[in-house]
Amino acid sequence: AVVSTQSTGTAQCYKNEQLIGECLTELLPRHGLTRADITVVSKVAPVNQGRTACRASVEESTTHFNGYLDLVLIHWPGTSGMRHDDPRNAILRRETWAVLKEMQEEGLVKHVGVSNYTLRHLEELASAAGALPAVVQNEFHPLFQDQSVLEFCRQNGIQFMGYSPLAQGRLLTHQTVLQIAQRHDVPPAQVLVKWCVEQGVVCIPRTSQPARVMENLDRLEELELSKDEIETLTGLDCGGKVCWDPRTVV
Repeated sequence: AVVSTQSTGTAQCYKNEQLIGECLTELLPRHGLTRADITVVSKVAPVNQGRTACRASVEESTTHFNGYLDLVLIHWPGTSGMRHDDPRNAILRRETWAVLKEMQEEGLVKHVGVSNYTLRHLEELASAAGALPAVVQNEFHPLFQDQSVLEFCRQNGIQFMGYSPLAQGRLLTHQTVLQIAQRHDVPPAQVLVKWCVEQGVVCIPRTSQPARVMENLDRLEELELSKDEIETLTGLDCGGKVCWDPRTVV
């Protein structure tokens, strides 16, 4: 799970929704909080694309979180078991979107978004459904930025969320990042998180160590990257993806 001070992120394919729900049920009252104080984000697994499978799976997901989800993302533009060039991918993801919008009207889902969508997938959604996602969650870090998607989100009022902002740790030892971190006397991860924030990107670094969560946030507001430093980091873009690549999914 991905945890911040305000939200909990999970997904059907992580197979931990029930566990997280049980933890929230136990911990929220202990800290004087209620379900309404936390934002729960989940994702429809690629195996659950399509009208019937999507509805059944999301209904099950909601049972772990007091009957509703704050944000549901379509995890991937393709469907498990299908080739990337299979035209049924587009049909099934449109069905999934339609069902999620229905569930939004029913109050089971508050907001609907997508993940790992390219600009082509987003334009197709806008054309076919006449609607836009509330959130786009894609891989985003200095080595891979996909500025076309980021600009699409900016122009259309869509919140962009960037996952793997540390490039799965590869950027933590990058000489440019280390130099900037040393200049400000902060951990390299904090430089990368701040770079994302400066571009209006909601950054979701993942870690299994609670201390790392606080390290990523500590003094973040105080850290001020110069214009040159931001441009230097942005200039590292080389199309260097470290996660799955949706660009071949029709």
